Amino acid sequence: MASNDSSRHQSGLLSNMAGLLIASLACIAILTVAVAGVGRGGTVHGVREIVIVSVLVGAFGFVAAAVIILFRAVRDARRFEQQAASEVGELRLKLAAAEAALTIEPETVVAWDAAGVPRLIVAALRGVPRTLNGVLVFRDWLGEDDARRLREGLDRLFQTGEPFVLNAITRSRTNVEIGARPLPGRVVLRIRAPRAGEETPSALPAVGSTDGKEVEGHRALLDSIPSLAWFVDRDGRLTWANAAYCRTVEVGTFEEAVERQTMVLDGRQRARIVEAVRHAGGHVHTERLRLTDRGERRTFEVVAVPMGEELSFFATDVSVQQSAEDELSRLSAAHDRTLDRVATGVSIFGPNQRLAFFNAAYVELWRLEQDWLLSHPREGEVLDRLRERGLLPVEVEADYRSWKSRILAAARGNEGTEDWWHLHDGRTIHVMAEQRPDGGTTYLFDDVTERLSLESRYNELIGVQRETLDNLQEGVAAFATDGRLRVYNPSFARIWQLARGELEIGPHVDGLVKRLAGLYDDHRVWDEIKRSVTDISDARQQIDGTMTRSDGVVLSYACLPLPDGATLVTFLDITDRKRVEMALIERNEALEAADRLKSAFISHVSYELRTPLTNIIGFSELLASPRVGALNDKQREYLGDIHASSNALQTIINDILDLATIDAGTFDLKLAAVQPRAVIDAALAAVQDRLARAKMNLSVELDPAAPSFIADGNRVAHVLYNLLSNAIGFSEVGQSITVRCMTAGDRIVFEVADRGCGIADEHLDSVFERFESRRRRGKHRGAGLGLAIVKSLVELHGGQVELTSKVGVGTTVRVSLPIAGPQRDEDEQTAAPVSAA
Repeated sequence: MASNDSSRHQSGLLSNMAGLLIASLACIAILTVAVAGVGRGGTVHGVREIVIVSVLVGAFGFVAAAVIILFRAVRDARRFEQQAASEVGELRLKLAAAEAALTIEPETVVAWDAAGVPRLIVAALRGVPRTLNGVLVFRDWLGEDDARRLREGLDRLFQTGEPFVLNAITRSRTNVEIGARPLPGRVVLRIRAPRAGEETPSALPAVGSTDGKEVEGHRALLDSIPSLAWFVDRDGRLTWANAAYCRTVEVGTFEEAVERQTMVLDGRQRARIVEAVRHAGGHVHTERLRLTDRGERRTFEVVAVPMGEELSFFATDVSVQQSAEDELSRLSAAHDRTLDRVATGVSIFGPNQRLAFFNAAYVELWRLEQDWLLSHPREGEVLDRLRERGLLPVEVEADYRSWKSRILAAARGNEGTEDWWHLHDGRTIHVMAEQRPDGGTTYLFDDVTERLSLESRYNELIGVQRETLDNLQEGVAAFATDGRLRVYNPSFARIWQLARGELEIGPHVDGLVKRLAGLYDDHRVWDEIKRSVTDISDARQQIDGTMTRSDGVVLSYACLPLPDGATLVTFLDITDRKRVEMALIERNEALEAADRLKSAFISHVSYELRTPLTNIIGFSELLASPRVGALNDKQREYLGDIHASSNALQTIINDILDLATIDAGTFDLKLAAVQPRAVIDAALAAVQDRLARAKMNLSVELDPAAPSFIADGNRVAHVLYNLLSNAIGFSEVGQSITVRCMTAGDRIVFEVADRGCGIADEHLDSVFERFESRRRRGKHRGAGLGLAIVKSLVELHGGQVELTSKVGVGTTVRVSLPIAGPQRDEDEQTAAPVSAA
């Protein structure tokens, strides 16, 4: 119709233009004749006026005629535009109705226009690609035979116009019916699931005619669907509704619904949909709404299709789907929250290969900008960004393009993939990819650097422990909680003379004990070990002991409960150690017996010598007395030597008795407050004669601030006396000796220094040992007890003694005693007055 009106409009416009041209030519001819007549009989001036008037009249006529023709053209164009818009609206209405009818059931429809250009009309069937290119590549979603039959059928259809119908099975194991037929100006391919009891697919409805029969057919089709369908005019009044609509609003027929204007949408919903359609520029509008279905509120998906001045509505009950979607949304949100808390990085790409989800661990792992990730980049773009950051495996740099293609292809495969990425920064990432049911891909990224490090260190530690156990001389056996042997070392097998094959099978402790009882048959010990191994109590105790086997081997054993419930049993061959221990015990007992014998002998001899020595000293003093009679010089000299030697011998005997008492632990100190000057004077008085005979100078340096201290005064004076005697004995005639007393913290210090010959370094370690003396330049050496008794008495006071000496320079002995006295548990005893030794 529009093409006929266009032809008529163009013909009328051409005829009008032709008339205008003829009129213009006529005017020109008339002017020419007029000019010729005037030229023969009139003046030139009159001719010029006539020509001007004629031209003006012709121009005015031309303009008037052009305006009239243009007005008619505009009027015809507006009428043609209105007719074309009406026809386009009708065509859109028919197309929308056809597409809406096609989308009622899940199916896929492809149409080729007269030029052979395909168009995907509907793509809603499972198992069939949802893109035009995907549908046309038949071998990707059909088997080889079915794809070949479909290609051959389409070739015949395009060549001869022969329609066809065939049944096929998709690669997802779905049965489909495929039908193709020619329509006026196009070819339609329809793919749908077969209906129950239907052998051949139904024919596609024609969409080219607009007669009443087709309208009735469309209404019958809409009446048969479970979805609601209704039409409203431009005033929003209901003009028609299908049976499902009538059931929903609880009316008998659509005439009754139209008469009552029973609307399933309320006024606010209708107004919002109309406004949305108007803003959408006449396109289809889809919205989910809560509607009342026979008194019950349910969720419907409402589709509004503009048809010129009217609107057609389709509403499908999606309550179950909405409930499932809501539940899926809740589950998905909970799933997302859970994934956001796991330490594994997760990224999910949708069917379009764009990032649909990522968790916090993913962002932290790859350090990517969250805003960029929220822009839904493609898989390849993410890999490119990781490559820019240097966060891809080391080996990728050699051929990144091939690696990228392999990774993306493997991720979209039917089987999941697994890979290990060793990054430049030293991290190791465990990557797992799994294809999702919707065609997307899920990636899991687990940073296993620390775990691998721990495993490596654990394996290394186990190796070291294994090597350590294998090289231990101690036999080690570990029993599990079930009482079976789990770990042992070669020493265990060697000690108990067992073959490796007997232990590899993991024998139970009962069987192993029966095997070992042949070498040691003390059942009491074995029962104790078995109880330790099999006891399930939390309060297990460690047991140990020794066993002497029948072959004379002595073993030390121990059972140690382990934290995991296992038990470690160790055996150590201590035969040699026992022998050495017995030998040492015997030797020690012999030494103790010898020491006791020596002490008894010394004590006996000392006491037996003291009585006659006392008599000798007493008689020598009596002979030296004037009351006995006068003595000549020689007798007096001999008597002096006897007296001196007797005193020296008495000092030695007293020292020996003191040492014996100290060794016996019965030596008691008589502690009291002692003045430093008093003990120094007592010691000087005892050596005054020896100093005079040796012509030696002795100086005393006493710190005036030196306080009194708690000690046994006689024993301290004896210490100083021995030190002075030692200094005199190792000094030459005329040399000097210095005695010092000072305070050092909580101690009082005495020093005796001489300028004698000194002591060699090799003898310094033995100067305080008993009976240790050295001869000096032919002089008779002493008994070697002076420094020994000094050390013993000083240590009894809780003090210390130090000796420094250098050959040719002299010797200094330093004695430090605690001012508060020795630490004793018993009460202090009152000491006797200090006297010279």
